[in-house]
Amino acid sequence: MMKFVVFLDVDGVLNTRTTVKRTPSDYTGIDDARVKILANAIEKCGGGEIILSSDWKNLDKDHDDYKYLVSKLAQCNLKISGHTTDRALERGKGIKEYLELHPEIEEYVILDDYTFEFEHYKKLWERLLLTRGIENVRFASRTPAVEAILFENYIKEF
Repeated sequence: MMKFVVFLDVDGVLNTRTTVKRTPSDYTGIDDARVKILANAIEKCGGGEIILSSDWKNLDKDHDDYKYLVSKLAQCNLKISGHTTDRALERGKGIKEYLELHPEIEEYVILDDYTFEFEHYKKLWERLLLTRGIENVRFASRTPAVEAILFENYIKEF
């Protein structure tokens, strides 16, 4: 069975500077409409898992903001299946290492609002969808991978 994964950044994907909702700790919250777009795109791909690449992964699982994220995703039947373990500005390295530990992942996309060092990893760069809110998505690469093209199309449908 082929496995599809979305490496998810939260800030800049599920929210933007214009987001009015707040987390329990009074940080920028998560927009329900954006979670719904994500859920619809994953469903159109035939389902998939969410791997948290966002800095939110560093929160303790019992932290109110982490529970808030989990509950927002759960409203659209989404759940976090894992997370990367990179430090600071090495998000690409963290995703690369995650993929090496999980060879069952055959297709994936990366949703992020920042390029980090993804350009150093050709396969990651071709699957990176840059966002200013999930509805404002564009390819990082001039030669995006097929799954990035499909996922971008599914996002644009909603």
